[in-house]
Amino acid sequence: ALRWRINILTMGDDEAATMGVNAKRTRIVVIIAATLVTAASVCVTGMIGWVGLIIPHLCRMLVGADYRRLIPASMLMGATFLLIVDDIARLATTAEIPIGILTAFVGAPFFLYLITRKKKL
Repeated sequence: ALRWRINILTMGDDEAATMGVNAKRTRIVVIIAATLVTAASVCVTGMIGWVGLIIPHLCRMLVGADYRRLIPASMLMGATFLLIVDDIARLATTAEIPIGILTAFVGAPFFLYLITRKKKL
């Protein structure tokens, strides 16, 4: 139920306050929730940090900045990306390549692209 509040926060704290959203409390709740979910996923899967960096940005390019579509799209695309990379890691050689290495090979160039591209006004 935080998606609409996050969308409102993109308009600024003053606009959020006029719409009845406590910006400070919403940010704290979102940060705590994101931290807990990240910690749980890292405990289960290990360090696959590039997925969290590149997939949401790629999804934002594809579906826009509306969090009602962006969050589910990021979850689906992240899972699909990891499945594909895991399959490649298992099929590429007889020895299994750590998935974090392959995600870094894909993620680093895309992340550099994100950093160097001109921001559209």
